[in-house]
Amino acid sequence: MQIKHLFDDDSAVSPVIGVILMVAITVILAAVIGTFVLGLGDNVESTPTA
Repeated sequence: MQIKHLFDDDSAVSPVIGVILMVAITVILAAVIGTFVLGLGDNVESTPTA
C-alpha cells in the first residue's frame, strides 16, 4: 500500500463528522433542557411575609 493512497482515502470522514454532530446536538439539547427545567424550580414564589 502506498503512502499517497492513505492520504487520498477519505471514505470514513463523513460518518465520523455525522456522529460528532449528533453527539454535539444531543449535548446542547440536554444542556438547554436541563437549564430550563432547573430554572423553573427557582421561579417558585414563596408566600409573602409581613
